Amino acid sequence: MADHGGVDTFIAGFLIGGVIGVGAALLLAPVSGREAREYLLKQANSAMDSGKDEFDRLRELVREEITRVGESGKNAVRAGVETYKQHGSEAVSEEAE
Repeated sequence: MADHGGVDTFIAGFLIGGVIGVGAALLLAPVSGREAREYLLKQANSAMDSGKDEFDRLRELVREEITRVGESGKNAVRAGVETYKQHGSEAVSEEAE
């Protein structure tokens, strides 16, 4: 199974960095209140878009992993059935004798 443990750390760092960046921009930029609000709105929309993109990417990773695990399970069951067909029925008939 793939290791996705760093994803949570990345997302948390991304959000914290965004908040710090916006705060620094507001404190250091000589702009009017209206311009600051427009900037904040633009940055918030950008962050939402990035978050949605990351969510979609992670959702696709989960779907792929579920499919892979499901296929592995199906293959294991098929192998078990085949083994039973080859050897299990012999063992059952030997026990019956």
